[in-house]
Amino acid sequence: MPAHALPLDPAHPIDPSAVGVLDRPGPADAGPPVVLLHGWTGSKEDFSAVVDALSADRRVLVPDLPGHGDTPAIGGESAQAIGRVAAWVLAWLDAVGVGDVHVVGHSLGGLLAQRVAFLAAHRVTSLGLIGTGLGAPGEATVDRAVRVATTAREDGMAAAWRTVTGGVDVVEDDPRGDFVRNRFLSLAPATLIGGARALISAAPLGAFLRGIDVPVLVCHGDGDDSWLPHEQRLLARTIRGAQYVVIPDALHSPAVENPQGLLDVLQPFLAAADVR
Repeated sequence: MPAHALPLDPAHPIDPSAVGVLDRPGPADAGPPVVLLHGWTGSKEDFSAVVDALSADRRVLVPDLPGHGDTPAIGGESAQAIGRVAAWVLAWLDAVGVGDVHVVGHSLGGLLAQRVAFLAAHRVTSLGLIGTGLGAPGEATVDRAVRVATTAREDGMAAAWRTVTGGVDVVEDDPRGDFVRNRFLSLAPATLIGGARALISAAPLGAFLRGIDVPVLVCHGDGDDSWLPHEQRLLARTIRGAQYVVIPDALHSPAVENPQGLLDVLQPFLAAADVR
């Protein structure tokens, strides 16, 4: 049995029609597709502003990860463990007929992308890491995640949302405010709590990353405070030959805050990896 199948229930194979996904076909003569992996409490819509431009060069797939968006959960809190979700990603790629693939992940999705590469390095054409680190983030981000998860367990999702926003129901200056709020409130507490546990307990894959033999991009917004800049520079220094870029006018989510800035970095990186 392949390693990526071990954490999954063989009695319940993945049904691609049950997975929420943005799937853009790309040109007929394109190279490997790219899969984009969202972060904790996120969804496929986090990449909405970049998928069309990316699909000018290749097929683009953006799944809702288990328990998020339009994809059902695959279990309780433990099902959000990074190894289990990485195995799910690989099994889902199998189910939709994708072999070699560029893997790009944001935040917790960046940790997930690293684990996908660890489990199936032979399938990964390149690795793109956006706003993430070697492992668990720093103390301030861990503290926020613990507060949100604890509130969800003790007082419910509405109270957890107010913990995220500092006590308000809708973030007035966020044009996606209603969508983000409703998306958060639709999460099962087990998905939220399990994701927080995965985030704060993430173990570095330093030895693997030091020897990885594919192109790697590490990038983040100039105002990112989820993994601090020195943590993300450390990630880049750990990986031989990694490209490190700071994206201007962005915080933790460049695909939302400065999508063109992200595209200016990501598109040439993927194109160069195609011809490596």
